[in-house]
Amino acid sequence: MTEPYRHRQLGFRMQFQRPSDRPTATQISQRVLYKINRLVFFWYDDLKNYSNDRSIFLANLRDAIEAPWQAWELQQLPVRRDLAIEEIKEAIRAQAAYDVDPELSEPAKYMRNSMSLKGYKYLLAVGSVDGLVEASRQSRVCAGAANEVMCAVFRVLMEEYGTGRFNKKHSTFYAAMMRELGLSDETERYLHLVPWQSLAAMNHNFLLTERRRHYLRYLGGLTFFEVNGPSVYRTYLAAAQNLGLSEGASGYWALHIKEDERHGRQMVDDVAVPLVDMYPQDAWEILLGYDQEKFMGIRAGEAVLQQIKKIDQEH
Repeated sequence: MTEPYRHRQLGFRMQFQRPSDRPTATQISQRVLYKINRLVFFWYDDLKNYSNDRSIFLANLRDAIEAPWQAWELQQLPVRRDLAIEEIKEAIRAQAAYDVDPELSEPAKYMRNSMSLKGYKYLLAVGSVDGLVEASRQSRVCAGAANEVMCAVFRVLMEEYGTGRFNKKHSTFYAAMMRELGLSDETERYLHLVPWQSLAAMNHNFLLTERRRHYLRYLGGLTFFEVNGPSVYRTYLAAAQNLGLSEGASGYWALHIKEDERHGRQMVDDVAVPLVDMYPQDAWEILLGYDQEKFMGIRAGEAVLQQIKKIDQEH
């Protein structure tokens, strides 16, 4: 694979769980970046792991990887800066209307009809890196001055967290799916399986939630994520049903189909469109965030599908 961007010499070796794993420079860069980024959250592990969470070395290393990578990402799709306010609102509504129930892609058709049980387990394993700590990054944009937009974002977060009840938190349902299929529900147990394209999407969201200047771009991305979620989860649910799996092995998908349909409408009507009026000069960033989240999601999905097909062919 041609490396999309280069990084400085890191000066240390990373340990991977598989001796045969020979990651590319891009994979290493995104793994290092992820390891640094995730220090902003508490993982209920050894307190010594957080001794250097404000290290200047780590901050400089993060910036050395992030700057060229982000510059490269911005070159991957057009930036629509010149639209009028009403055009931006119409673009958001029109894209959301399509993305809530898009035409089935070839990857979606494959997963629904042809994916093996081992492929499905791989899908769960890779998704667990994000699914077991779901909405953690979103929590970082729910503080600050109170207004209707902030409250709308918090409502979505609150439901993701099961309104404070662990047994209702969405990540609890994800863990149940994994246990049902004999997979470990340990946080980050399967990090070594995650393709760089998926890690890039995670790291991108870490950046957007870390920098308040990127607030509009993050909420544009979150709008796409919530709008498009039900169509993705319907594919995963159909795949589980095609494999004859129990509700316990697919319950997370069914839950999200129901709740994200509402979340998508909330993000469009109560967050994205009102923000256009609040920031008319910078509203194009909402569209940029939407477009980037969609682009990165498609790219990550294709990378995951390639691995699923390899697994299916081997078994």
